[in-house]
Amino acid sequence: MRKILIALLLVSVLLCMVPVVSAAGSAYWSGPSEVRAGDTVVLTFYAGGGIYGGSGSVSYNSEILTLQGYAPCIGGSWAVEIIGNNFVFYDNLMSSPITGSSAIFQATFQISATAQPGAEIWVKASGVTLSDGKQDMGMGTVSYSKTVAEPLSDNCDLASLNVTGATISPAFSSGTTSYSAKVPFSVSSIGVEATAEDDGAKVSISNPSLTAGATTNVQITVTAENGSKKTYTIAVAREQDPNYVESNNANLSSLAVDQYAISPAFSPDVLQYYVWLPYETENITLSAEVEDTKANHQMGTYEQLLPGKGTDISITVTAEDGTQKVYTVTAVRAPSHDQVEQYLAGEREPEPEPTEPESTEPEPTTQPPTTQPQEQIPTPVTYNTKTVISI
Repeated sequence: MRKILIALLLVSVLLCMVPVVSAAGSAYWSGPSEVRAGDTVVLTFYAGGGIYGGSGSVSYNSEILTLQGYAPCIGGSWAVEIIGNNFVFYDNLMSSPITGSSAIFQATFQISATAQPGAEIWVKASGVTLSDGKQDMGMGTVSYSKTVAEPLSDNCDLASLNVTGATISPAFSSGTTSYSAKVPFSVSSIGVEATAEDDGAKVSISNPSLTAGATTNVQITVTAENGSKKTYTIAVAREQDPNYVESNNANLSSLAVDQYAISPAFSPDVLQYYVWLPYETENITLSAEVEDTKANHQMGTYEQLLPGKGTDISITVTAEDGTQKVYTVTAVRAPSHDQVEQYLAGEREPEPEPTEPESTEPEPTTQPPTTQPQEQIPTPVTYNTKTVISI
């Protein structure tokens, strides 16, 4: 309060030093035209009429309203000071009077969530005094009051849904939001009429052209008074053009490994690729896109990337007509430090020694001695490993 009094005294002294301005002061509150329980209400205090300053005190019915805070609106050479619920505002330079009307400050209130419809809320600025440099003008009490309105409806149901050019399934019910329908190729759009149960709700219909050989979602969105929304969807399947030829395009338009380069550079006609990975990389992320939007692709899976080995990861592309093409990325992970040391130290597993092939030549046979009847044949005698022929 002391600060307010000092400010008012300063305003009075300064006002004596400025030229007299002939004016008729004015002050008022501005706020929402309708309020409801739980609303946040922002009120703006306006003043003007060739004035250089003013003051007053704010009061309100605290059993329904909770003050959230104040915020000054006017700037430049003007200052706004609020202590408690007392306020004072003035032109520091006494050179820019408010000739018309200007927002001075805002007060933000929260309406109790339990406030009953019909209850009155009020905010007052009492003892409002404005100064035009010649005299103080008492504005008395400036008030804002409203009656709490009925809560906004949250009803976002449809009361009816009529469709021409197709038959929806199941039959319409306000609680059912998903429907389906089939139309021949000759039908490119359907007519939709929808009515909300609540008069205050709004209905918007998204009814795109139907794509041949595909399913198109027709959406009906109901927005309730309080902003709640509900969307009803009709999935309409239109038959394919009888002259349509299915695509056999099973090409990828792109193939990449996140953070790593593949080799060779991608080309739709190349099916085998390699990616070289450091030992620290245990997993990779592949991304691929198809050339034809009617084709689809499926990524292969792998359990783990083993160090020092290559792991094949396949990408199977299936064209609209069933044609398939398989792309393969072989991810080669570098060996571990221990594996490299063992290799450099010659501690690889010993290779088996080669065995001499068995001879395929027949063993020599011992020829019996030629019989010579005219001579006597010596009898051989064997000692240890030597053989001596005794005559």
